[in-house]
Amino acid sequence: MKEYTEKQIKELKKNPYVFKVTKHKLYYTAKFKEDFWVSYQAGNTPRKILRDFGFDINIFGQKQIDSLVQHIKKQALSGNGFTEGVNRQRRVPVKATSEEKLSSPQSIESMQNELLYLRQEVEFLKKIIIADNSKKRD
Repeated sequence: MKEYTEKQIKELKKNPYVFKVTKHKLYYTAKFKEDFWVSYQAGNTPRKILRDFGFDINIFGQKQIDSLVQHIKKQALSGNGFTEGVNRQRRVPVKATSEEKLSSPQSIESMQNELLYLRQEVEFLKKIIIADNSKKRD
């Protein structure tokens, strides 16, 4: 079992997506799990998502990343929402269903964040295409 160093624990505690961290376990917020799932569904790799969310990717082993993906996938597909921390009763719904919930400030903020993220990705892809086209001309 992986053990986090004191330095790694300090660094992880600074991340807003970390609910709790001990020497042996890292607990993520429900917001992280929801944002991770949205980004993962959009086709991003787990390593890229962790990097984008401010984590030092070197802290994680491949087995730990695979396990994280499986846990989030399981919670997302369960329909019961994402858990936060060790209290399995503390859940956040996966998706809002009624119009009232969709217009909630949290949901609007989440959609705005996703839109900004997708716009950044489109701009990045445009730059890649331009660079690729300029290579072909040379």
